[in-house]
Amino acid sequence: MIKNNFNVILKKAQSENRAALFVFVTGYHPNYETSKLIIKEISKFADAIEIGNPFNTSTADSSVIMNASETAIKAGANTQKILDLVKEIKSENTKFPLAIMGYLNSLYGYGIKKFAKNCLADSCIIVDSSLDCPEEHELLEEFKKTGNTSIVKLVTPTNDESYVQACLQKTLSWIYVTGYSGITGSKKYNIDYIKNSISLIRKNSDHTFIGCGFGIRTKEDVAEVSKYSDAVICGTAIVDLIEKEHKKGNSGHDLAKKIGEYVKELSMGLKK
Repeated sequence: MIKNNFNVILKKAQSENRAALFVFVTGYHPNYETSKLIIKEISKFADAIEIGNPFNTSTADSSVIMNASETAIKAGANTQKILDLVKEIKSENTKFPLAIMGYLNSLYGYGIKKFAKNCLADSCIIVDSSLDCPEEHELLEEFKKTGNTSIVKLVTPTNDESYVQACLQKTLSWIYVTGYSGITGSKKYNIDYIKNSISLIRKNSDHTFIGCGFGIRTKEDVAEVSKYSDAVICGTAIVDLIEKEHKKGNSGHDLAKKIGEYVKELSMGLKK
């Protein structure tokens, strides 16, 4: 296990007898300036942030995330801009855990070696990558050279033990368990699916951290999932709120503050 900022914050949360809260936002949504303000505000209440690299043919995302990606792309987002955004945030707070979440085609188009070299995020989540994907293997090897970033694998309710074992061999920090099979944020999580997936991971590793997302919207959801997972991940609900507030004409500090209040409310579910 590498000593990156996700491991540090997860160990800290563990020592405080609580789960960590991870929040997903689409980079450059609704625009660069507001996106940066939102991330800064969220960091006051969340333990880590996943920044989505917008992609216009997202296969695992709900219409909410897809619409946010379209808005972000119109605002100028691309892989280089997302890497620059991460770099800028890291320049202000090097210890705050950041992940980039996106699709393989975006990285392939940008260049695997170039991406690994320029990526200052602590974790990278590739939504549509398979275990035998040569591009992911290349990225994993390049990340080993830089020592900055770990690959995070997704485990769904349909994955068997052999798949979990293979994921654990690639994981140097944490594993992402989905609360159901399907696109993000399309329904409420299934707690039995979560418990089964976590049990399978724990059976094969007693030291790998686990984050759980998909379908988590309220502090009550956070409270329930945090009983089993090392981290609770909320994404679609937040992206949806950003979009709705933006359509109302809210932007800048006002919009960021509204999102911060929502994340603060979610964090109340972590308290024992």
